[in-house]
Amino acid sequence: AAMVGHSAMDGVAIGAAFQVGGGMGTAVAMAVIAHDFADGFNTYTLTSLYGNARRRAIAMLVADAIAPVAGAASTLLFTIPEGALGAYLGLFGGVLLYLAAAEILPEAHHEHPARSTLLCTVAGAAFIWLVVGIAE
Repeated sequence: AAMVGHSAMDGVAIGAAFQVGGGMGTAVAMAVIAHDFADGFNTYTLTSLYGNARRRAIAMLVADAIAPVAGAASTLLFTIPEGALGAYLGLFGGVLLYLAAAEILPEAHHEHPARSTLLCTVAGAAFIWLVVGIAE
């Protein structure tokens, strides 16, 4: 359930970014889609590991997939004030950067350094560069 809530907030970030502009919305949407792909794996895996039936795991996966769309759609109901919008998007981006730099990247290189890990790291950096280029 926490993963579904997390994905809903990702959707709110997409909607908030589109309130800034089309380029910003596209950039955030691409980042969230890439991020939520891994969230789907995590949602299914966590649900399965805790002894839930496959049917329940798939139901949670579907809920996790729908949540960002619902979160983004919710921002059509209100306009976020400009000051709060900058703070929200800054917090959203900062949390993602922190997780990537302090948690995910060191863990990926810790016990099993391999060329594929390095290649995926470089590919991820290239993807970020592409997204920033599209946002401009």
